[in-house]
Amino acid sequence: LAAMATQLIQDHLTLTRREGQSVSFSCGGTDQCGGDYVYWYQKKETETFKLILRFDTSNSNIRNDYNHPQKDDFSASNTQNGCELKINQVMLSHSASYYCSCWKSGPTVRNDPCSLNKNLQMNRCQTVFVTEREQ
Repeated sequence: LAAMATQLIQDHLTLTRREGQSVSFSCGGTDQCGGDYVYWYQKKETETFKLILRFDTSNSNIRNDYNHPQKDDFSASNTQNGCELKINQVMLSHSASYYCSCWKSGPTVRNDPCSLNKNLQMNRCQTVFVTEREQ
């Protein structure tokens, strides 16, 4: 039986928010991960992937000492079918694509443009555009 690569599920959405509003990004399928950790990344057009935080789905513990410049703006929590990343008050600088990923050992299928490396399963992304607040 061929081993399937873990395919995390994110609605392939583009969201628009005004400054000061909140936004959440969902990540489903985390029960297939090898272990309890889900990693959230931010990707801006001209930059590389930046790790925001590591979320432990077993106890909701958040580790965010990865030197992300906006690390304190983000929180994470479990949801019915996975977990989510939340920004309580978006700023223009949060405009980016957000990806969840998790570790899974074993053979992987490398047809995913968002893969970081052989074993860190990376799925599609959700993008948020932040506009200035109404005057």
